Amino acid sequence: MLIAFLSSIGLLAILVLFAVLLRMERSVAPTLIAHPNALWVGGEDGGVFVEIAKSEAPNYYVQVRHENGDIWSEGWIRFGTKEGFPLSTAGITGFDGEQLYLHTSTTIAPEKARGR
Repeated sequence: MLIAFLSSIGLLAILVLFAVLLRMERSVAPTLIAHPNALWVGGEDGGVFVEIAKSEAPNYYVQVRHENGDIWSEGWIRFGTKEGFPLSTAGITGFDGEQLYLHTSTTIAPEKARGR
């Protein structure tokens, strides 16, 4: 009797685990065919594509695109570190419509936005 009970509990646990694994969605970052260097910054609920179109360190021409690939914002920004590390799209963690947010907990805004 005890063995049958433990077997049924084990079977139930396996079924629950299997159901949970089936319900889990694997998140794959979206890509833009026309802009293969654009990196998705965001989550499943929304985000933007960011691409560094021109790099002339410490100046970078950055394009931010909507999910459909249309330009949201673009322009030259200046980024430099004491160590001389270049800006890369992998270091950008977010965009709020005006500023880019970096892994280093700093923000970058175009020169015109800083003057407000």
